[in-house]
Amino acid sequence: MSIQLLQSNQDVNDARANIFRALGDPTRLRIFQTLVEAGEPLNVTELCEQADCEPNLASHHLQCLKNCQLVDAERDGRKRFYAVSRPEAVEMVGLADDCIRRNIESVLGCEIVADDE
Repeated sequence: MSIQLLQSNQDVNDARANIFRALGDPTRLRIFQTLVEAGEPLNVTELCEQADCEPNLASHHLQCLKNCQLVDAERDGRKRFYAVSRPEAVEMVGLADDCIRRNIESVLGCEIVADDE
């Protein structure tokens, strides 16, 4: 196997990890899910009302989601409106829901071992 192929596989795994990390934070996931359920772009004020979060916290989390290209932002005057940009990510969250549907208690109680990076 070539080094270039190994590097490419590593890049893909790193990119996957970034997507899972972006959606792995409960607040970011709640913000993302709120945008999914809204079905239309929301500004930070609307998003915070619906997702029950503080605007400064939401802005930070939205930037993380935007950096991973999971949401788009468009400016309209002084406001930015955010919307889900990757329908594939919506499907991925749905697959996670399918995985936990029958054993939510064991998933809630599972221990995640942190990396020592």
